Amino acid sequence: MKRNAKHIRQIKVVSNTHWDREFRHSFERTRRRLLDMLDITLDILEQDKAYHSFTLDGHSILIDDYLEMRPERRAQVERLVRAGRLILGPYYTLAEEFSIGHEALVRNLIYGRKTVEKYGGRTGTVAYTPSSWGQTGQLPQILADFGLTRMMFYRGVSHHECDAEWLWRAPDGTTMLASRFALYARYNWYYQVHRPVTTGRLFEKDYIWGEFDEAPVRPADGLAGEDLAFDLRAPARLYRPERLKEAIERMVAAEGAHFTTEVFLAMNGHDISVAHPNESQVIRDARRRLGRKYRIEHCSLEEFWAEAERHLDLDRLPVLTGERRSYLKQGMWTFLFPGTISSRTYLKQQDFDATRRLVYGAEPLACLAMACGAPAPSAYLDRGWRCLLANHTHDANGGCAPDAVCLDMEYRYRQASDISDIVADDAMAHIATRLAPGRQPADAMQLIVYNPLPLRRDAVVAVDLEIPRGHGARAARLVGPSGEAVARQAISDEKSSSFVDSIWEVPRILESNRIRFYAHFKDLPGLGYRTFTIVPERAELRDNATLVTGPNRLENEHLAVVVNGNGTVDLTCKATGRVCRGLNYLHDQGEAGNAWKHVPPTSDQTFTSLGAAATLRVVESGPLVSAVAADFDFAVPQDYADGTRRSQSLVRLPVHIEYRLEAGAAKLNVRVTVENRARDHWLRACFPTGLATAVSVADSHFDAVARPVALPDSTGWVERAFGTHPLRTFVSLSDGCDGVAILPRGLFEYEVIENADRTLALTLIRACRIKLAVSEEKQTELPDDGIQCPGVRHFEYDIGVHGGDWQAAGLFTEAARGYVPARAMQIGRGKGKLPLEGGLLCLDNPRVHVSAVKPAERGSGVVVRLFNAADKPERIVLRLHEGVRAVMRCGMDETVRSPVRLTRGLFKDTVPPHRIVSYLLEM
Repeated sequence: MKRNAKHIRQIKVVSNTHWDREFRHSFERTRRRLLDMLDITLDILEQDKAYHSFTLDGHSILIDDYLEMRPERRAQVERLVRAGRLILGPYYTLAEEFSIGHEALVRNLIYGRKTVEKYGGRTGTVAYTPSSWGQTGQLPQILADFGLTRMMFYRGVSHHECDAEWLWRAPDGTTMLASRFALYARYNWYYQVHRPVTTGRLFEKDYIWGEFDEAPVRPADGLAGEDLAFDLRAPARLYRPERLKEAIERMVAAEGAHFTTEVFLAMNGHDISVAHPNESQVIRDARRRLGRKYRIEHCSLEEFWAEAERHLDLDRLPVLTGERRSYLKQGMWTFLFPGTISSRTYLKQQDFDATRRLVYGAEPLACLAMACGAPAPSAYLDRGWRCLLANHTHDANGGCAPDAVCLDMEYRYRQASDISDIVADDAMAHIATRLAPGRQPADAMQLIVYNPLPLRRDAVVAVDLEIPRGHGARAARLVGPSGEAVARQAISDEKSSSFVDSIWEVPRILESNRIRFYAHFKDLPGLGYRTFTIVPERAELRDNATLVTGPNRLENEHLAVVVNGNGTVDLTCKATGRVCRGLNYLHDQGEAGNAWKHVPPTSDQTFTSLGAAATLRVVESGPLVSAVAADFDFAVPQDYADGTRRSQSLVRLPVHIEYRLEAGAAKLNVRVTVENRARDHWLRACFPTGLATAVSVADSHFDAVARPVALPDSTGWVERAFGTHPLRTFVSLSDGCDGVAILPRGLFEYEVIENADRTLALTLIRACRIKLAVSEEKQTELPDDGIQCPGVRHFEYDIGVHGGDWQAAGLFTEAARGYVPARAMQIGRGKGKLPLEGGLLCLDNPRVHVSAVKPAERGSGVVVRLFNAADKPERIVLRLHEGVRAVMRCGMDETVRSPVRLTRGLFKDTVPPHRIVSYLLEM
């Protein structure tokens, strides 16, 4: 950083707002303020031609929200957007990145561009995203595919690492210009210049009743909720130009040393701020008073960067690589706040599930159906994505908002999931009804098994059939296209009945027997289907074979499992002989923090379940699936009374853990149910690995990230460093020979505890209090209980004990096999010409992971996106459906780049290290 601010010659003022779509208040209450904000802003832009432009915080969903209520102003909006005076995007919503999936980042930019272009604008080159608590490492590569070459954020980069301008490099080498702003981040002109000259205040936030005649109003009957604010219906408009010179000189002196060039970025905006009618006048008067010293201009972020780049010496800028999750050593306000990845874990689970259904169910199955003649379900997929992305606003998906906001989020997650299931069901039905009937009789019954993953796989499926009562069936056999039998394990059979819906009349009723059983399907085609004939059997299905080897023991060809009396589990990897003991105990400690950060009580107490007396029982036994359950009570303090120590009163949390082992599986499935009766606590599942390693590896967006176990010495830092980190679908520890991996479903926070056991901890619940830090002077604690995660909570993850590292264990693929299930559909006789088995595409290399198979945004093609998270290039071969006519490389924005040679339904390519590649399949 420079010694002083003497080099500053230009001040670029950018008018903006930071608009939380829903945070302090619910979406609709916040939208009411949005209407006022944009009404005023549009009027100012129309009436004051000197007012250069107004930036809407980097996202574009706000204009959709606004015009839904103000449709009469659309033409005005479009005119200002086209003129570059109302600046939208490039994002659709400003998400907390580490709480959402790979594809959500890409689709956010796709929908951001769609929205900006819908209103006549363009997304430009600047990615302005000050909101996420840290930035994912592959973001420069993702942004570059959308033509975005400059990045602006401040959380996750500390002042000691770089000046305001620096270079950010993704793991694949993609490098972009970046700015962390300066000392006062995105508020510097707003606090240091705008407020002193338009309100007479600098940082003071006290309100003096009656000082001005501003018509403050507030509901006072107790019927409109709690913590209601006064609203000034006639706010005073002051102007004190005599303060301008001193204010600007003070601002430059405080922050000028952060900038490496003569160009000073002055951000005039705040949370929920509105364009001010005096802004142009302030800038004109500033020029008159300081014009000889500084060139002061009202401009956009694009114009700031164009000028700054003229003066930058790129060769002298520091280069920071990979994810940005640094704690704040120096500076103010721009804390990392890593706790959001564990706040309201139930919302993270719902996001994971909705995303899984949409990206790994609806979209690939829709593409498979398109290859079989179906139209793309574009309207439904568009609606599903808009529901999901509407939840990806940082305060909401970070779990920081009040219960009213989170209840709306749960509704949108349910909508996205329902829509995804509709698309998937329609796609499967399209294929099923168009199968060739062959020689099947009219009363034939068939089962179609679908594999949404673009790789061949084995899968155990819980099949659920309704067999007409006349067959007297107690079981059902499945016969494949070549006559092969399918291994089965009975679950249940019972008399039943099922509605039969018809568009022509009222629902009818099929009297039936409901037969449920596990079936082991071998070598299913990649992103494809296979048809099996259902043969009813009158005899009950019996098989004495089982994976249960004792009252608390399970075993298959890969793993030996022992469930201990305290509810923990010992795992033996047969391939390596390594035994891991005492895995999956519960650890609980106090929580005096909030959604943004973990704060232990001053006098904390920790509790573990290692001393529990669990009741063990076999709950499932058979050759395909077997399970042992452990039930116990876990006593923890009821809450913390005063923030300094945990309560002396203990409450018992009923815990049910089910350890499930499948035939052929290299990992143990764990399902945990906890009835959370406590408050203010941090509950984690712990896995002592015993591995001598200094790093953990977890998957992130389109990559795997190695992180040191040891923490930096953060003594004297502005923000204390914590050992918690984000993950998406796996985290692994390995000493090079042996490894332990945890593969959760929608749990995104882990820590490796630096002890002799190298214990890996996975957060299940971080129950805290809602403290809305809207202002440092008033942090409102709400009575909302949702953030405490009360009631019955369900968690699921796999434990893998493996040889080698995460790559040798194929953890991306192993995780996908867990969270992307094979699907099945019961049908009668087909009425078309499709073969009994088919597929759209199959990837031959499990070290390369497919993140999306989706209908193209334009045309009738299919986009396939995959990535190589390794440090070396990987060769791939993709086998395609015969209906694919051509293959083109494209960007993540789906802009076509170059053709790929397609030979007899195959194409080959090489994926460079850490590279994300996309292909357009023309059909």
